[in-house]
Amino acid sequence: MLTHHFTTPHTPSTLTALIATYYPDWQVCFLNNNHRPVIGICPKVSWTALFDKKLYTHKKTRGRDTTIYPSSYISLQNELIEYTKPFNKTIGKNGDYYHGLMGFVGYDISAYELNPTIAIKKNQPCAYLAHYDVYLKKSDMGFELIGMDVEIEIFNHLKHKLADLLKEKLTPPTATKFTPTWQKQDYINAFNQTQEYIKAGDTYQINLTQSWQVDMESLASFLPALQDMIKAPFAGYLKIDDFEILSVSPELFFEFNKIENDIHIITKPIKGTRPRHDDVNIDNDLKNELANSEKDISENLMIVDLLRNDLGKYAKIGTVKTPKRFAIESFKNVHHMVSTIRAQLKEIHSLEVLFGSLPAGSITGTPKKRACEIIHELEIAPRGAYCGTMGYMNFDGSGVWNVLIRTLQKYDKVEIWAGGGITIKSDMQSEYQECLDKVGGIIDVIERGF
Repeated sequence: MLTHHFTTPHTPSTLTALIATYYPDWQVCFLNNNHRPVIGICPKVSWTALFDKKLYTHKKTRGRDTTIYPSSYISLQNELIEYTKPFNKTIGKNGDYYHGLMGFVGYDISAYELNPTIAIKKNQPCAYLAHYDVYLKKSDMGFELIGMDVEIEIFNHLKHKLADLLKEKLTPPTATKFTPTWQKQDYINAFNQTQEYIKAGDTYQINLTQSWQVDMESLASFLPALQDMIKAPFAGYLKIDDFEILSVSPELFFEFNKIENDIHIITKPIKGTRPRHDDVNIDNDLKNELANSEKDISENLMIVDLLRNDLGKYAKIGTVKTPKRFAIESFKNVHHMVSTIRAQLKEIHSLEVLFGSLPAGSITGTPKKRACEIIHELEIAPRGAYCGTMGYMNFDGSGVWNVLIRTLQKYDKVEIWAGGGITIKSDMQSEYQECLDKVGGIIDVIERGF
């Protein structure tokens, strides 16, 4: 292992933005990782899944030409698992990236696996996983550059390039205006149709989302402002050529922990939201209202049952537990209702559990397959990366993955979404306002330009 320390006052989000701006070909990947940030750069090997009539994988090896070949969701999963086998399975500290894969798996590609009539956004990446053998972690005086089994010439080259980068400054972002893709009546129509499906018995809950779009050169310059304001525990940023993801997600999808020879898994689904308020008394009232809401408790319980069922396929018998239900966690702009589920996995690779459990139940509804089909029918366009997952998987099977909510993505245009779980007890106006509460702060930062 090679290491080098840099002294700098930059935050991880600012350093990530500098890398994305000045070294755009480094495929930078930032994961806040529940406030234990890591920044991957210049991966040894990367796999990018693209869809154009069918799925293809672009495989790129550092210093070699890209290869392109027909692929599938399961073949990508199996290729990644096979790749991990020769590597040293040295156990790092649980909750920290040590050596493995970073990237994302989008909503579309996993929903398509449930039903191939569900659309995938064409041409833009619908999944990306890469072996980051060089990465940066925060240290007491700045950052530590770490190289795992990387050639010393490559490591030294990156070390010198980073030293030069620390002299640069970010250009202030430019304010820009979002346009909604739905008018309120469009949302009302989709809400009413969702209610009809619930009454017909097709579904118990649908996570209905709407989106906003804007033309923008780059998302990177907004990362520091958004992360400093929201302090999202599972924030992330990724740049691959012309494609960017910027997420300020509060939601954990899966945490895989290696304990002796077993993998233990935690998931914390979010269902139930109230806005924050500057007045402490009103804020506490909103928090208590959420904690006692029969509708939100019911909605949360549906998703807990769905995720318990998902994990039951992979867990040792009797190990699926729900130690915490309906806890209220407060974030910058909202209060959320969060439950915690734990399990101990059978002899199965963590990547198979990750791929097999997507898309996350908290952003589909239940039952999952039918919910995805209804979402495909009612929403205006494929979601892309939004509502997928972003994170890392160490070669020892440990890892942390978020749910890609509160997420901007850029390919041609920049898009952001917001939604909520619709049940038979949902009130249309409240659900519509919840969408605005969730992304209003993000949109406001971008429209003000800081």
